[in-house]
Amino acid sequence: MLFNWVKAHAGIQGNETADRLAKKAATDDRGEFVYDKIPRQTIIMEGKEKEITKWQEQWTSSTKGAVSKLFFPYIKERMKTMIPFSAEFTAMVTGQGLTRSYLHRFKIIPNSTCPCGLKEEQTINHKILNSTQLENERRIQRNSIVRTGDTWPLRLNNSQENTSTFTKFVRSIDFSVL
Repeated sequence: MLFNWVKAHAGIQGNETADRLAKKAATDDRGEFVYDKIPRQTIIMEGKEKEITKWQEQWTSSTKGAVSKLFFPYIKERMKTMIPFSAEFTAMVTGQGLTRSYLHRFKIIPNSTCPCGLKEEQTINHKILNSTQLENERRIQRNSIVRTGDTWPLRLNNSQENTSTFTKFVRSIDFSVL
């Protein structure tokens, strides 16, 4: 193959044709999009981003999972967080099980009042923020969170930043006495 320099815009047929086609390609957005010229990883990444955006829209607009949304409002951030799951942790972040309000709702126990003495319904929020039975565990969590520069009471929608501390808090609870 041989390449030669030619003067631009000098009426040379091949050069004029190449120039016209290049201008058309640059300005014509109706051209065919050639996917085999885009790196495979780029297509995969863009597809994942699109699906995460769609998932976030569904998550935000859903009326279900209210407790979980307090802990994990953003799908993309949750996916970055490594969480050592356990039955207790799952119950705490979903509000399903391990509370008297949940068990009472399904008529497994006769009432939903927490045995801590405050005469409040035992919900996840009550366990985390108010139950006198968890004062020691809550004090330890509060001290850990305040040391990181965050504030108490724990902002549930910020708990991803405190996942490690919150996981320790959940592990420290003796659910059999609650």
